[in-house]
Amino acid sequence: MQNRHVVGLALAGSIAFAASLIGIAQSAPAPDAAKAPPLVILDFKPTLDDLMTMLIQPRHLKLWAAAQQRNWTLAAFQLNEMRSGFDKIAATIPKYTNIDLGPTFISLMGSKIQAVNGAINNQNPMLFNTAFNDLTAACNSCHEALNHPYLVMKVPEVTGYPNQDFRAIPGATLPTAAKK
Repeated sequence: MQNRHVVGLALAGSIAFAASLIGIAQSAPAPDAAKAPPLVILDFKPTLDDLMTMLIQPRHLKLWAAAQQRNWTLAAFQLNEMRSGFDKIAATIPKYTNIDLGPTFISLMGSKIQAVNGAINNQNPMLFNTAFNDLTAACNSCHEALNHPYLVMKVPEVTGYPNQDFRAIPGATLPTAAKK
């Protein structure tokens, strides 16, 4: 019985508080629309370099960092995101200097991504490191094929993401897409 009174008082207090906030908001002067600058939406057309830097490079690093911590769930997620990133890039920029990006990505990266996926599914750190080295070498082969041999990827030495914990979460399972 007393609990019902406490809940009723808490509810009444919450309603009164919300009403007072509404009253304050309604009595506040409206911002002067004439002084606000107009919203400008930029016409952003990302280049191949922009997309690789946004979609692939961070996932390459996070994939490695997750596997180093034996967080196979996060590693599988990052690999899937990387694979999806290549698809998005090929859809956004189908041709780059007369090279069809979709088929090029598949031919250069497909088997490497499958090998990394196999290492993740087997939760095998040694197999992962070998497959990841091969994947990284394939990145560099792609850069060379696109006449950018100066864009050299390497196996990371540190994570570079101090705001993310890459340690494994007990009981976490691999995402469905990564189990293929």
